[in-house]
Amino acid sequence: MKKIYILKAIVDFIWIVSIPIIPFAIVAIPLIFFMDDLGDFDIKINGVLLTSNSILSKVLIAVSILTFLLTFYSLYLFRKVLAYFLRLKIFDDTVISSFNRIGNLLVISGMLSLAVSFIFTLYFKHKITFEVGYDSKIIIICFGLFFMVLSEVFKISKGMKEENDLTI
Repeated sequence: MKKIYILKAIVDFIWIVSIPIIPFAIVAIPLIFFMDDLGDFDIKINGVLLTSNSILSKVLIAVSILTFLLTFYSLYLFRKVLAYFLRLKIFDDTVISSFNRIGNLLVISGMLSLAVSFIFTLYFKHKITFEVGYDSKIIIICFGLFFMVLSEVFKISKGMKEENDLTI
């Protein structure tokens, strides 16, 4: 049970460090569309500086910020799940639904990140690349699918636990 305290401390640290970014991210999404010139800000996506003020570049920036917010919300849900685990409420309905929601959010976040990366590379670099290897976007999608599977496992386990509690 010591490991869960370490995990909770790490997740809480990431949460606390990320909190100041949230208001700026929320304000930045509509602000991006109202600004005429993005040249005042150095915005890099995939290591390439954005110099275009096109609507597509603004949409890609907004989707990237939205992806961050989705990931941040999944971190919030994970903190809530860890709190339930510390209270030994492992098979609670909140835990099961949170795992499923975390999975959905991470899959959506990973897919959006892949789409932004692909469109960005195609539009700004004018090339299509395919790389074999580990990519954080693919790993995020895998974690999302893992959390969805974990939700199903917990749902089945909860049913078996309730059935076991009813037998004498």
